[in-house]
Amino acid sequence: MQNFRMTVGSEEWVLLTDPDDVAIILNHPTELSKPVERNAAMMPFFGNSVSTSEGERWKSTRKLMAPSFSYKTLEKRIEHVNKYCGRLFEILDNHRDDDDIDMYKYLRPYMFDILCHSLMGVDYNLLDDLQHPYLEASNKVVNIITQNFFSYWRNIRMIFMLTPFYKEMQDTIRTIKDTSTDIIRQRKVKLNQLIEDTKNNNRNVDDDVEQLIEDKVSDDACLLDKFLLSKSNNGDPTPDEIINEELTLVCWTGHYTTTMTMAHTLYCLAKHPEVQRRVFEEQIAIFKADLNKQATNHDLNEMKYLEAAIKESIRVIPTVTKIGRQLNNDLKFTGDKVIPADTTVLVFYEAIYKDPKLFPEPEKYYPERFFSSMHNHAFVPFSAGPRNCLGFRYAWAAMKATLSNMIRKYELTLGNPGTEPQFAYRIITESTNGVHLKLKRRKK
Repeated sequence: MQNFRMTVGSEEWVLLTDPDDVAIILNHPTELSKPVERNAAMMPFFGNSVSTSEGERWKSTRKLMAPSFSYKTLEKRIEHVNKYCGRLFEILDNHRDDDDIDMYKYLRPYMFDILCHSLMGVDYNLLDDLQHPYLEASNKVVNIITQNFFSYWRNIRMIFMLTPFYKEMQDTIRTIKDTSTDIIRQRKVKLNQLIEDTKNNNRNVDDDVEQLIEDKVSDDACLLDKFLLSKSNNGDPTPDEIINEELTLVCWTGHYTTTMTMAHTLYCLAKHPEVQRRVFEEQIAIFKADLNKQATNHDLNEMKYLEAAIKESIRVIPTVTKIGRQLNNDLKFTGDKVIPADTTVLVFYEAIYKDPKLFPEPEKYYPERFFSSMHNHAFVPFSAGPRNCLGFRYAWAAMKATLSNMIRKYELTLGNPGTEPQFAYRIITESTNGVHLKLKRRKK
């Protein structure tokens, strides 16, 4: 397995394909900085949020967010997915069985609605407003960030500001941040009412009202409430501007990456009907005669083949193609290799997933490969170590519950001729013409 070294402009990059080296960088306790170019591309959209921040802000934000993504919250999250699946199916059922449906069009607002409901405590209902400005703006983010990342002239601010690309970026940023502002405003109304009711119902002098409120928020695991009740180092409430950065990041990355993975898995199942059949047979084995039953967390844990199919879809069509670190110090890798400080080190998923030594017959779509033992760091789509994805449990639960519901409801076939996905490998892999499928309702 061969790592690669590249010179990109004035920057030195090393692309890792050896899982042993991947383990070293991702599990390192202090080399936690994200690549400079990546941060510069993302910060206009998401500010100094948990994805780009370091030091005390990163630690405190991650600690604040962690309980909302803990294992004990999953059952409630799955209930939310099942609820919104019902609304999604009402819309999809309006199409004829032979209609060509772009899955991006419906899964993106669907996933955004679930995130808002379960993590923000707000019902935003974009599924009922497919022309909402947020959907158009958020659709532009991947391409703009990718262009920022690789177009060095965009870092020359005085030049960039004179171009129409800059105005498009600013308009896009304004729209997604305005949506976050609106979500914050709506939740503040509900949270203030909860606080007022708690105070009115607990007038006993021995009651610790603040603790009661904190307990209620913890029980609900509403992420936005935790931010709204948090305080800065000086004891003042956390400014809305900082909350907006974190909220904008969670809403966008959460709905976009999960949508791409689900849509691409549905495409792979439609393209490989024998795998789709096995996924459906597993659903029958779990739910028996009641295929309309809402899945529980226990049910999801039984869906081993569905999980393998999702993993294989990610391997074939990586949702995120690379993740990286910016070395602050020289770092020793396997075989006494030393990568010097200031180097950008990238985990090169695309190459790892196509390595026949790690994944035999890599060109073959074969979910069964994930039932065999493999290196712990040969497949880490949600990263690993101190900066792993906080929401990975939530994402797996949402994806498995959604796909379980869909595969029990519909038989999937490919879209009309000429609609084959045109995948663009940006910071997130997406098809420039959507993912078009036909959904045939299964007989009950």
